[in-house]
Amino acid sequence: MKRKIIFMLLAMSAVIVVSGCGNPQKVTVQTPAGQHEQQPPAGQPSETKEDVLDQFKLLTAQAKDAAEVIRFLDEKMPGATPKQADQLILELEHFYDRYLPSLNDNFDTMLAKPETAQNMNEIGYPMDVNNIKGDDTLKQWLMDQMAGGLALGNTEGMFFWKVDYKALQKYNRYVSTDIRSYLALKALDAEKNYIEDGALAVSREELGDRMMKAEYYMIEHPDGLRFKEVLQAYKAYLDTYLTDYRYDAIDDRTGKLLPDVKKSYRTFVGEHPESKTAIIVKKYLEAIERNKDVIYEKGTGGMQGPLKKDIQSFWDSIDLKVNSLFVPES
Repeated sequence: MKRKIIFMLLAMSAVIVVSGCGNPQKVTVQTPAGQHEQQPPAGQPSETKEDVLDQFKLLTAQAKDAAEVIRFLDEKMPGATPKQADQLILELEHFYDRYLPSLNDNFDTMLAKPETAQNMNEIGYPMDVNNIKGDDTLKQWLMDQMAGGLALGNTEGMFFWKVDYKALQKYNRYVSTDIRSYLALKALDAEKNYIEDGALAVSREELGDRMMKAEYYMIEHPDGLRFKEVLQAYKAYLDTYLTDYRYDAIDDRTGKLLPDVKKSYRTFVGEHPESKTAIIVKKYLEAIERNKDVIYEKGTGGMQGPLKKDIQSFWDSIDLKVNSLFVPES
């Protein structure tokens, strides 16, 4: 019995190291054989979805700049599941919705100063902050906003900040195909507006490609996290595609649709014959044919008259046609 007690005391002394007589003891405790510290299962993130989202919500509620928010995502995204990553992107958009109005108000105040406005004129086109030579403080401030996932916009000489969805595609490897497709579509609009000054700013062929990307999202993700947003974007694309005849689509003398525009509709139907969008465009072509290509009645004094009744009826029905094809029945 005594031998057994001595053996146990010797075993305990083997795991305790005392350094220096009279000094505080430095103790190293070894984990007993067969026991290990609890580790998260292999392939699983160390934090739960609620942990990461709660941290992010708290951060976005208190963050003073967008760069701080992006740094958090850069750190957490690699350990996130696709479901977690999707929710983080949605929360990021909510943050931008709150953050951008005040940021742009502050930016307007800055631009009201003649020296700042003058320095911003150095940015050139395409815009490059490195072109600013006379104001390092302004240049650094602009770069800080860009580090927060934002991009400069310019409409009729007025600068503003918007979400840089192209930059946010760096998170594509972490999110689901749902949010990946959504980010791709948003990146197209962020990089180049399809409409400016109330008129079509891209070719109808390019706009047709955006419509098909939106259709693809809605077909592949009928319960998608951003289905409603993509549906609204699709309706805006389609309405512009079929009804925006402000400058270069109508023969002012006859009120007829120009042959090139009609041809673009036929080409679209031929290239996407199985698509739902083609169903709508084909029906519109039938209305155009019934009216012998005439879109507007003759007006007076060289002005366009009202829309032909058949054309007006079709334009008024576009929203309902889209809903019947894409919105699931409740």
